[in-house]
Amino acid sequence: MIRHTTTHEPEQDADQVGDRIDQDVDFVQLLFTDIAGRLKTLEVPAARWAEVRDRGWTLDGSVLLGYGDAEHSDLRLKPDPDTFVHRPWTTPSGRSVGMVFCEVLDAAGRPFAADPRAVLRRAVAASEARGQRPVFGVEAEFYLLRGTDSGSAGVPADSSGYWDLSVDEQADEVCRDIGEALELMGLTVDGHHHEVCHGQREIVFRHGDALATADRLLLLKHTARVMARRRGLTAVFMPKPLAHLYGNALHVHVSLEGTGPGADARPLFHDGDDPMGMSALFRGSLAGVLDHAPALTALGNPTVNSYKRLVPASGTPVHRSWARHNRSTAFKVVGDPAAPRSMRLEMRSPDPSANPYLLFAGVLAAFADGQDRDLKLPEACEVPADELTGDELAVRGIAELPTDLPSALRALSDDTTVTAALGPLAAHAVDHNARADWAAWHRVITPWEIQRYGENG
Repeated sequence: MIRHTTTHEPEQDADQVGDRIDQDVDFVQLLFTDIAGRLKTLEVPAARWAEVRDRGWTLDGSVLLGYGDAEHSDLRLKPDPDTFVHRPWTTPSGRSVGMVFCEVLDAAGRPFAADPRAVLRRAVAASEARGQRPVFGVEAEFYLLRGTDSGSAGVPADSSGYWDLSVDEQADEVCRDIGEALELMGLTVDGHHHEVCHGQREIVFRHGDALATADRLLLLKHTARVMARRRGLTAVFMPKPLAHLYGNALHVHVSLEGTGPGADARPLFHDGDDPMGMSALFRGSLAGVLDHAPALTALGNPTVNSYKRLVPASGTPVHRSWARHNRSTAFKVVGDPAAPRSMRLEMRSPDPSANPYLLFAGVLAAFADGQDRDLKLPEACEVPADELTGDELAVRGIAELPTDLPSALRALSDDTTVTAALGPLAAHAVDHNARADWAAWHRVITPWEIQRYGENG
């Protein structure tokens, strides 16, 4: 099922990559993402690789923006050869395929302002100009489901629970297929385990720089879907696919390190003299994301379905609070003070429908704002916020995260720090498409409504 091949090494130049593509693959998929974070592609024969690599390929801007815009209709894909990977599975007819991420350029040949990868590049450059290199990691939960004729998302592929040793080898084999494929594409997979609910899984790969981590998350989702389908299952990353089971989370881990070589590349979130091991920079950065949490919710939970997961008493964090040990909180400080590089922030409220490029950019902007304004970090909340009364929450200064998509979009629109990080065009596209989804949702008549109001309305 998976063919063992060598993967691209970043230090190779474009000509070397081109030579290997001509020899190793039959087709090349040019990858980019739309504003929602969905992978898009143009596939070209390998024989045309050198031409496309040098000249690029014209792109209709509506594919990226999600709506027609005459001002941005003519864009160009420019492959980034350093991102080339040899897809380690063949097509049903035995052909081999390479994949390469592209930069999106505007009509003047500049990075397109609303290209999600360009947005994140700008955010990383701003962070590095402050002497801070971001390090990101993600843990994406998903369901492995078997199809049904009922019109539902499916039924869980196994009946195991949290970290159980499953006896359903079919579901385990899908995870092994995914892990092996990712390794062959150059991702270091640390492991996979069963999540809380029947059929729910999680695959963890090594932390890395911001852009590479976002790219890898999209490769993970695509690879999981392909490997599951090849074994007769479906890999589902939507936030809340099954009403009676927990939703899928995207846990985002982030830290900062110095930008210089050697000792200058020290972990900036660690302070050995602090009781929690947290540096003042870490505290200010965390205070920043708490302050901007409503706007970040619009980026981390961008769909109508996201808010079916973000409900109280659902195992999902719905309050703007942080903790060192409480796993039910939206923001958690993770790491061993004795291991400085392990100190990091874990964001537990986002879900896998997030566009990681935009979410990461928003987080970095919130970090910088918290540092610049010297925001003070409130006390940690080491008890589940759902168990506190309204008065107790008020005393602790804990507010709720947005509970529906329009509320989150209003918070994003009002947050000049996060929208500035996205840029006007990307921020408008996020708002435009999300509001269109919300309007479409309100035109749908659900079975629940028919059952509840059909004969009694």
